[in-house]
Amino acid sequence: MPDWYRNSEWSPQIAADFEARLARARGQRTQYLSLQGQALIAHHPDIAETLLERAVASSDAFETVRALAFLAQARLAVGKVDGALAAYEEALERQIEHPNVVAVQPADYLFVIGYFRRVDRLASALPIAEALPEVGIFGPEPQALAAKALVFGLAGRSDAARHLAERALAMVDGVAEAAALGISVAGLRRRLAEIVG
Repeated sequence: MPDWYRNSEWSPQIAADFEARLARARGQRTQYLSLQGQALIAHHPDIAETLLERAVASSDAFETVRALAFLAQARLAVGKVDGALAAYEEALERQIEHPNVVAVQPADYLFVIGYFRRVDRLASALPIAEALPEVGIFGPEPQALAAKALVFGLAGRSDAARHLAERALAMVDGVAEAAALGISVAGLRRRLAEIVG
């Protein structure tokens, strides 16, 4: 049986039990809201969004960044791409203020900008893309390569985008499927192939 704050299904009874336990909790309420919201993203993204907005509103110094990262995913799952990007931007900003709290990766933000063709975000995305390492401790990072390829492609930097897209295509199966968020590996593969030409 999952923890009371990690239900993957939701009903009036589950909601009532969750709220009663949350009210009795002596601490970590924001964390419980955040984790419960995250657990509902795949099947109940609208409920997840509401719970995560409550978590963010509590302004917990340590949990808010993670709640914002989950909120971005919930908003993607309900089709609110601009809302997701706003949550990612706030999370990245708060990570600068609290460098010991890392809950969102810049590659996630860049990937959403590139995948959903948000040209209006290029001014903020390009400096992040230029600084983003393509290699992690285990070797080339497929999501970082794909994110940079998509962003550079939007920016008209064809040579850089093509080089990155070729490398990403060879590793695209290493990118996690995220159909609940409106993102598919097949769609990513098509976009990268378009950039390669």
